[in-house]
Amino acid sequence: MDLFAGRSILLVAMDPCNQLFLYCRAGFEQECLTECAALAKAAGLPGAGSATMQSGHVLFQPDAPGMAAQLAQRLSVREMTFARHLLAVENHDQPLTPGNRIEQLLKRFTPMAVAHKSFSSLWLGAPDSDIGKALAPLCRSLQGRLESAMQQRGWLAPDPNPKQARAEIVFLTGTTALVGISWPNNSSPWPMGIPRLRLPAGSPSRAALKLEEALIFMFTPEERKKLLAPGKTVVDLGAAPGGWSFIMLRDGLTVTAVDRANLAAEVAASPRLRHLREDGFRYRPSRPVDWLLCDMVEQPRRIADLVSLWAAEGWCRSVLFNLKLPMKKRHEELQLCRERMVAPLQKVGIRYQLRLRQLYHDREEVTGLLRLPDNPTRKQRL
Repeated sequence: MDLFAGRSILLVAMDPCNQLFLYCRAGFEQECLTECAALAKAAGLPGAGSATMQSGHVLFQPDAPGMAAQLAQRLSVREMTFARHLLAVENHDQPLTPGNRIEQLLKRFTPMAVAHKSFSSLWLGAPDSDIGKALAPLCRSLQGRLESAMQQRGWLAPDPNPKQARAEIVFLTGTTALVGISWPNNSSPWPMGIPRLRLPAGSPSRAALKLEEALIFMFTPEERKKLLAPGKTVVDLGAAPGGWSFIMLRDGLTVTAVDRANLAAEVAASPRLRHLREDGFRYRPSRPVDWLLCDMVEQPRRIADLVSLWAAEGWCRSVLFNLKLPMKKRHEELQLCRERMVAPLQKVGIRYQLRLRQLYHDREEVTGLLRLPDNPTRKQRL
């Protein structure tokens, strides 16, 4: 499958950007860089980058000069696992002067404004690291004034369109910043790739936020309405205390929660929930269900094999699951788990769609979505 087929690219003459900036979770910089390098090579724009541990970001520069903006459009965070958000930036190491930051940043934006005419919006941010978090007040204090100055110069479009480039500033320190551009149709829908979600009232655990983010990021509103409609059936393996079951019940689905531990009282009381005190690895459904959920604390390879078994046997139509990654060789382990999941499906000719994503609300884990379009030859041995 060509990941880049059909992707429209906006070619801009004299674009000053020469590298990619990728936001990621602190501690996962090397995994993000490895993935970016592989995708860039597949896109025909190989290069090299740097990844400082615990910095919360990666820089990647294509070997071909002047191709950073094109590569930023060829890639997409929706097809990446470890990058939260990506943009093309200039390489500028001259420090900013406190009290004169706005004038200096506008000067650095001028070549981009000349190249792109106008921008859809302006985002300010900093990496999700200890240093970056301390820069949030600075970003907030500059946001309005920079927007006003850019509007006066005609750099912000009064009626932006979804394909129009977005202006961005990334602060690395109080006096160090990179200016650049991103494209809404292939980058994150949230500044810095961080969704602003609140824990739903009544939820028994913060695990509900992981599922809520996955549903927002991995589905369009139309897909979510269709695939998670009231009356759909769900099996939730390792359900306790019930955060994921809670979200499904809230949306009107019928849930079988499988866990030897107790569920929260408000979840267990639902008339659309059945609690089975069984081993999640041994449980087998009496009939196929629409959804399998799996957030068990277990070796990722065991989870991968379990997901593949349910899919190959036709016991579910879609799976949302988490893989708890090891401390070392996480990228390699993830690739191995991917292969263990899809090889049995490919062997028997089952069509599938698989996406793996480290969500903001994930920690040392990756959330996966496996969808199984209607396969007339799928087995349903129950």
